Amino acid sequence: MFVHGGLGSLWNPYPQLDAFEGPHELVTYALAGNGNSTMRQEQSLSGHVADLLNLLDELGITNPIIHGHSYGTALAIEYAKRHPTAGLVLHAGGDHDLTPAGEKPLLRLFLALRLYKIPANDALIRQLAYSVGFHEETPSVVVEDFLQSNPLPHRRSAWTTVTEAFWGYDGRPDIERVDAPTLVIHGPADGIVPIEVARGTARRIPESVFCRLQRTGHVAMIERPNAYNSLLEALIKTVREDRDLEMTVRESVDENGSEVSEVR
Repeated sequence: MFVHGGLGSLWNPYPQLDAFEGPHELVTYALAGNGNSTMRQEQSLSGHVADLLNLLDELGITNPIIHGHSYGTALAIEYAKRHPTAGLVLHAGGDHDLTPAGEKPLLRLFLALRLYKIPANDALIRQLAYSVGFHEETPSVVVEDFLQSNPLPHRRSAWTTVTEAFWGYDGRPDIERVDAPTLVIHGPADGIVPIEVARGTARRIPESVFCRLQRTGHVAMIERPNAYNSLLEALIKTVREDRDLEMTVRESVDENGSEVSEVR
């Protein structure tokens, strides 16, 4: 189950949807108010958790592996605290401090002036993507493909999801209730969520492993998909074979020559 972040889309993990199609049952969806999903009257994190639970019930899925990206990690964590979860992937996020300093004034400006209605593939968005979203060595063709495949939303509700449901999130209370094997993946060039947030999150979750995927930023799943996917396969193997997560991750890194520079 793939859960996108704020201003993201259900297509954000397109390399994973392509790589894992067939062997695994995959679900990706747009949060309420995003994409073609209907809008909820109240934009709250608990409401989004309830939406995810209802969707899984409708599909007949129990004990899912949930992949949360950016603000989507908050939703994944809160779901796993309360409902049976086979495994968890937290990428480019964590249990607190998910909002960069410059985001609040920027989003308030976009909402006040309704700039979200204007096509977003302009110089400002592109500059932000290159400066804080991607590693400097990531080829421009990869960045441009991501921007074209995942344009910013034009619905106001997608923007208020961020301001009303995710700003101020602190999931550290009761974080020990997350008892599923958890893979925390972060890039050293992430200019949105500090890497120490991810490391701290991994330390607080009982059965978790932190992986630093070198030469990546906020979207490692796009920048280094092969290495990223090998980590996901390690988590799936851990769940299916009831193995130790850290040992399985280290075996994967050794076998695949992965670009993971830190496992702890």
